[in-house]
Amino acid sequence: MANRRIGTTQFTVKLRKGLDGYVIAECPEIDGCMSQGKTKEEALENIRDAIAGCLMVMLDDALARARRKIKTFDDDDDDGQLETLELRGLELVHS
Repeated sequence: MANRRIGTTQFTVKLRKGLDGYVIAECPEIDGCMSQGKTKEEALENIRDAIAGCLMVMLDDALARARRKIKTFDDDDDDGQLETLELRGLELVHS
């Protein structure tokens, strides 16, 4: 099965100079999502990775909560086994 882009979400990234000279990048839409880099370009690259990581953790948490609340049953076999969902890809695009 090929990966498909479902949609595009834009995130705000705030940049500021740290006391140590590094550029600090923060995504205010995601609590605690921050990174840094020696340059603006490196900070932006690192915050993309941080955003992807934060989103994956948020998705894992949401799926864990859903599994506790919802049981899906196989049509042919009512054995109460949970169906498994798998996220095959996440793409962040800088525009």
